[in-house]
Amino acid sequence: QESAVEYEIVDSYGVMRTVNKTNDPELFYALPWSYGTLGFCTAITLKLVPTKPFVRLQYEPTSSPEELERRLTEYTKMTNPPEFLEATAFTPTQAVIQAGWYSDGPSSEPDKTMKVNPINHFYKPFFFRHVERFVGTEGGAELIPLKHFLHRFSRSIFWEIEDMIPFSNHPLYRCLWGWLGAPEVSLLKLFQGPVIRKASVYAHVVQESIMPLRELPAGLRLFDRIYGVYPLLVFPVRVWNRGALSGFVTPPEHLLETDERGERTAMYVDVGAYGVPREVKQGRSWDAKASIREMEEWTHKVNGWDAPYTDIACTLREFRALFNHELLDKTRARLGALECFPEVYDKVKPEAGIIDLSDEMAAEAKARAAGTVNGAANGAANGAANGA
Repeated sequence: QESAVEYEIVDSYGVMRTVNKTNDPELFYALPWSYGTLGFCTAITLKLVPTKPFVRLQYEPTSSPEELERRLTEYTKMTNPPEFLEATAFTPTQAVIQAGWYSDGPSSEPDKTMKVNPINHFYKPFFFRHVERFVGTEGGAELIPLKHFLHRFSRSIFWEIEDMIPFSNHPLYRCLWGWLGAPEVSLLKLFQGPVIRKASVYAHVVQESIMPLRELPAGLRLFDRIYGVYPLLVFPVRVWNRGALSGFVTPPEHLLETDERGERTAMYVDVGAYGVPREVKQGRSWDAKASIREMEEWTHKVNGWDAPYTDIACTLREFRALFNHELLDKTRARLGALECFPEVYDKVKPEAGIIDLSDEMAAEAKARAAGTVNGAANGAANGAANGA
């Protein structure tokens, strides 16, 4: 969202609006994460970033969650920080950091002696398997053509394809059928009936928790205990606090640091789990609802956010407590969107028949009647919950 400089939307009155941070700062900063609850977005103007033909990628293995958190933090504070920074956790203790800088290629200093690895050719091992080779080593570095790097997870759908086709990384499969590419996920979902969809939710994890970077060790241990899915995606992300103009994700004051431009930001990290839980692989039942709710509760406790585009198991009141709705609610009321568009929760809430939250909603209603539920989340949330 920090790359957007202007939006074009059609509001609830059918009026086309061109929105930027100067002519309507409230709407400009409310639009990200709004999930179409303010109007129909018809165009976005984005800042372009100068690039180079290659990425010089440095692989650095770590041997504990604490070391991983420390090294990621050090990378974010470098004088010349990497343009790309991520990590892949392969076990509860072993991970590999990938730090990338743009490069002109092997014809320029300091990369003249560096090997070029076009990682995305169909016959090549999946990128995450290539990264795994650096576990337990001293690390390494190589040049990757930019297009190959940007599509590093395309062939393997991160690593989900091995759950769909267990032998998909076998050299014979890659050479004979790898050129076909990965299955189209949206097409697979199109043919998922409610029975298959529910079975997949209770036998498959699609979860992301955006937590403060300093909470990464605790977060990784929680993910290991309740999901047991590997590899894990670890993506650092910087989040801005703009006071009254802070949108859905607002980092608290105690996590903020002031940069050289005077901007107040906090470092977070998005941890993603995609795959079959350990308990399912061991032939045991896995309680998806309880696991997801435990993760959501912990994420809220450490001032983080769950990704609404993954499976969620929270009630409306809990969702409104997790995300800062203040600016969005104010802007929706001003644009007349309350009567025309649903709120965000209505678009991302658990599907009917998949995750049953009736007990939790009944407990909330009982607590409201007893006067024990309070806080900023109750106003619009309680009214909507009662009407649902």
